[in-house]
Amino acid sequence: MIPAQEVCERAQLSRDPRFDGRFFTAVLTTGIYCRPVCPARRPSAKNVRYYPSAAAAQDAGYRPCLRCRPETARRLPEWSISSDTVIKGLRLIDGGYLNDHTTAELAVRLNICVRHMNRLFHTELGATAHALARAQRLHLAKRLIDESTLSFAQIAMHAGYGSIRRFNTDLKTAFGRPPGDLRRGRISGLAGKGSLSLRLPLRLPYNRDWIFSFLHKRTLKGMESVAGLEYRRRLTRNRDTDLQSWLSVRWADDALNVTVPGDVKVDLADCLRRVRRLFDLDADSQAVDGQLGRDGLLGPWVASAPGLRVPGAWDGFETAVRAILGQQVSVARATELAAKLIDRYGNGSFPSPERLAAVTPAEIGMPGNRGRAISALAEAVATGRLVLDESADNARLQSELCSIPGIGPWTAAYAGMRIAKDPDAFPENDWVVLKMVDATPAQVRRRARDWSPWRAYAVMYLWWGAGQMSHQRGKAQTSKATTG
Repeated sequence: MIPAQEVCERAQLSRDPRFDGRFFTAVLTTGIYCRPVCPARRPSAKNVRYYPSAAAAQDAGYRPCLRCRPETARRLPEWSISSDTVIKGLRLIDGGYLNDHTTAELAVRLNICVRHMNRLFHTELGATAHALARAQRLHLAKRLIDESTLSFAQIAMHAGYGSIRRFNTDLKTAFGRPPGDLRRGRISGLAGKGSLSLRLPLRLPYNRDWIFSFLHKRTLKGMESVAGLEYRRRLTRNRDTDLQSWLSVRWADDALNVTVPGDVKVDLADCLRRVRRLFDLDADSQAVDGQLGRDGLLGPWVASAPGLRVPGAWDGFETAVRAILGQQVSVARATELAAKLIDRYGNGSFPSPERLAAVTPAEIGMPGNRGRAISALAEAVATGRLVLDESADNARLQSELCSIPGIGPWTAAYAGMRIAKDPDAFPENDWVVLKMVDATPAQVRRRARDWSPWRAYAVMYLWWGAGQMSHQRGKAQTSKATTG
C-alpha cells in the first residue's frame, strides 16, 4: 500500500500534494505523525517511518500533528486498494457502521470471518477495522473542535462516541491533552447561528459544473434544490409545524463545504458519507483522465472537461426506484413520476420500501409492468433480501435486479454506477452510448475494454459529449432561424 520509500522521501521533501492521504510520516524523536505536505522542518531520514493510514500510525503510538492536521487530509483513492472487501468495509465504516455495530457484525456484512477481515484490513491499511473506525471518530471530533463552537457533548454525539467520558479519554490519549486545551484559542468556524460547516477536500481536477448540473436536472421538489453551485437536501421535517432542517453542500475554494444544523439530532458521519458518495469525492481524476484521455474518441472530451465524476446516490432505494421510472422515458418525465410517488405515497418524503411494497405504483401513470417492478423491488428491500448501498457487490446487485421482472440490463448497470459505486459499471445498451460510439451493444462492449477499469467515467464523458453536440446543434438552428 505504501509507495516505495524513495518515492515517499521525494514526496515528503517536495511536499507534493498528490500524495496527501496516500501515506503518513511518523517521527521517532517527537512521537508525532504528519501528512506529506506538513510545513514543519523535515526530520532526519533515519528517524522517519511511513504508514499507509493514520490509524496505523496511531496504533504504533504516534500522536497527530497539530500543525498539518492529519484529520483534514484527502481520502485515499479507492483504486489504490486491491481488496474489494476492504473497499466495501471502508465505505461502511465511513458511514459510522461501527459506531452502532460490532466488528463481528461488519464481518457478517462482508461475508467473511472476523480474523480474515482484520487480516485484509491490516494488509491494505496497516490497521484493523476497529482501529480505522476509532481513528475516524477521533478525526471527526478534532475537526468539530477546531471548526465549530458546538459543546463537547454535542461533538461527542456527532462524532459517534457513546459517551462524553469516552470522548474525553480518546482525545486525551491521542493528543496528550484534554479537549478544552485543544480548543483554547481557536476561532469559531460556524457558518451561521445554530449550524456547523465542514470543508471536504478532494483531488483535483473536479468538474463542479457537471455534477451540479446533473443533480439540478433530477431534483425532487420539496426534498432537494440546486441553485448555482449549491445543493440542498432536506434532513428533517415536522409535519405538524412544517419546520424543516436542511443540509447544504456548496462549492468554494476548490472544495465542497457542507453545512448542517447544529441543533438537530442527525448522524453527521452518515450525512458526510452520503455527500461524499453523491458527489463522488473519493475518485482520483488524474488516474481516470490519464487513461481515458489517451482514447481517440474520449480524448478530446477529457481535454475539454477534465474531472468528470460519477454522481452517486443519496439513498440507494430512492435512486433504484427512480432508475425504474426512467426506463424508456426522459429525465424530466422520470422526475415528474417520482414527484407523483412522493405526493401520493410519501406525504412529502420519498416513500419507504414497506409503503411501496403495499401499493400499486402504476396508478400514478406508468406501464403496469414498471409499477410491478417497483413493488417487487420494494418488497425485496423491505424484507432484507436486497441491499441497496455502496457496500453491495456490483455483479451480484445487477444479477438480483435483473431477476425482478420489469427491470432490464440498463437499469441494473445504472444502479451499479450510482448505487454500488463501481467505477467499471457500464450500461452497454444505453441509447446515448450507442449513438455516440455508433455501434451495436456487442461492438460497444468490445470497444469499452480499453476504458476499463473506468468505464463508468467513460459513460460520463459520452453523456457530456452528447450534451455538447446537442447544445451546438441548438445554437446552429437558432442562428439559422435568425439569419433566415
